[in-house]
Amino acid sequence: MNNISPRRFEHAVSCIAAEIGARLLEAPKLRVLERDLWTELTCCVLSSQVPYEMARAAAQRINESDVLWYSVRPDRGVLRTKLFELLSMPLYFNDSYRRYRFPSSRADQIAAGFCTVYEEFGSLGQLLDRHSDAPAARAWMVMHIQGVGPKQASMFLRNSAASYDLAIIDRHVLRYMRLMKLCGPSESDVATIGKYERHEMHLRQYATSMGYPVGLLDWAIWIVMRAASRIE
Repeated sequence: MNNISPRRFEHAVSCIAAEIGARLLEAPKLRVLERDLWTELTCCVLSSQVPYEMARAAAQRINESDVLWYSVRPDRGVLRTKLFELLSMPLYFNDSYRRYRFPSSRADQIAAGFCTVYEEFGSLGQLLDRHSDAPAARAWMVMHIQGVGPKQASMFLRNSAASYDLAIIDRHVLRYMRLMKLCGPSESDVATIGKYERHEMHLRQYATSMGYPVGLLDWAIWIVMRAASRIE
């Protein structure tokens, strides 16, 4: 990576962003089903500190189990136990079986989050309808749903097509921001919403200068930087 100029990275990001934008324009605008919204949210919670492919496999297992849809009124304790059992079994992805690292804590977070959303709104779809402003939806999720920080909430809102105006700032995006001097070498703390939004503001200004929504540009950044890290 040290042998590649920042401008070449920027060019690659711009090309991929243009391709993503074109595909989004071609895709039909359909309302995302409640089951699919929960698959996205559970994947976002499960992806913290584990490979994304593992989180996706675990989220798909939860979806296929119907564990979130067993009863009209969810019981947090029962739901937590069933989720723990599902997350404790080895997952098959990338041609091998591996165990998920945090079955207990993530089962607790998903069960608590499901019950919180159900009690407050009745569904994730209703949460999104009530918070049509994406930053407000993110703020509510960070404050009220266990296991959801600003990155996870932003990822959920983008992947559910609710907004492309929020950034998903992970280590790959931070690395690009440092490379492009959008933040300093030691500025990597985005754990709080305030610090996250400051980085997001700088990235949004940069994305605007390139002609893309920030949520679309950081998607392209993630693809480029993740690929670059694999060939170093």
